[in-house]
Amino acid sequence: MPIYEYKCKKCDECFAVLQWESTNDDVICPRCNSNDVKKQISSFSSSCSSGSSSGGSSSGFSGGG
Repeated sequence: MPIYEYKCKKCDECFAVLQWESTNDDVICPRCNSNDVKKQISSFSSSCSSGSSSGGSSSGFSGGG
């Protein structure tokens, strides 16, 4: 299941929810129990960034054989 990040519009709490669908119909803020939340655009970890100083491949893998 994917993890979606939300921000509460009432108390500005940022939190993550593990849910099957990307709807925020049933999402409730754990801090203030408000359902007035907005899904955030979340970044993900990637080893494919430009300007890598690892000296290896840009994919982040060492090859191994």
